[in-house]
Amino acid sequence: MKENETLKINPLPSKTWYWLHLNDTTVKWNGDVQPCMVMAEEPEQVSEAGLNIKEMTTGVGAEANVIFEDENLPILQFTAKAEAGDRVIRLDISSEDKENAAGTVYIAAEENARVTVIEKFTSGKKAQSDLAFRTKLYAGKNSTIRLIQINMLDEGQRLLNAVGSVCDETAKLDVLQMFVGRGDVYNGIQTELEGNQSELHTEIGYIGQKQQTLDMNLVINHWGKKTNCDIQVDGTLKDAAKKVFRGSIDFKRGSSGSKGAETENVLLLGDDVENKTIPLILCAEEDVDGSHGATIGELDEEALFYFAARGIDQETAEDIMTKAKLEVLYQHIQDEETERIVADQLTKVMSNDSQ
Repeated sequence: MKENETLKINPLPSKTWYWLHLNDTTVKWNGDVQPCMVMAEEPEQVSEAGLNIKEMTTGVGAEANVIFEDENLPILQFTAKAEAGDRVIRLDISSEDKENAAGTVYIAAEENARVTVIEKFTSGKKAQSDLAFRTKLYAGKNSTIRLIQINMLDEGQRLLNAVGSVCDETAKLDVLQMFVGRGDVYNGIQTELEGNQSELHTEIGYIGQKQQTLDMNLVINHWGKKTNCDIQVDGTLKDAAKKVFRGSIDFKRGSSGSKGAETENVLLLGDDVENKTIPLILCAEEDVDGSHGATIGELDEEALFYFAARGIDQETAEDIMTKAKLEVLYQHIQDEETERIVADQLTKVMSNDSQ
């Protein structure tokens, strides 16, 4: 990979938005990639059932694969087995003292297994740095994987978060992402609901402020019969922050009886914010149910009057509403330590915005 190579990432599966230039995002990424720091329990080889995990496509797209090609980059592998009970894997990921770092984790849940994966992306020591991390998940028959990702990178740092997953018959994947850092985020998730009655549930919470960029791409491919996906995105944009959300639900031929829904709620709290929400439903099967919706706007006059009547000024009211939206989500983490970390980080980020 060349230094500062231009990459097209987060592509829509169907090129339908040429006039808005939103089919993908162009970024420059330094080719001098070094191993990221990953603090984790002892990894092990992924089981035979999950060997196809390496070929999975992530939501950031194929062009981003070159970032992860260096053989010196860390590749962690974990397997969850049913007889081991509910397993929790914790990964603390950082660029440490490097300007450009990357790594990969493969996780396979065998039949009937249950595993929770908690990934925390923390700031490196360099004021300007890039961190790219790739997570690939294989959910075997009737297994459950919970993926929780917390971004806490500082201003001037960038995160490229690439997620790819495959769900077998009656498997369930729950994804919860909290973007409460101050750096730019490029986030891409692609899920293949291959098995009949497999499910994906995704919750994303974010706050964007100052000159921050948030670029998200979700691609959900329904292959099996009676598959289900549910996408819920809630966030706030302040100052001159920019955000793009692409949400694609693709009902493939043979996915009869499947359902897919996506909803985004965006609170706009700055005159210079830029919000782009791009829902996309593709359908090659008749007997399916797909829906999408978005609520985008400022605090209404009635809400502001309610706060004012109680002696709360507009800026404080906006902070209360911003925090409340994200508190609802991070309480779904169901891990006391991680919830506390997110709460502390959210307070830190919101305090920084008022400075």
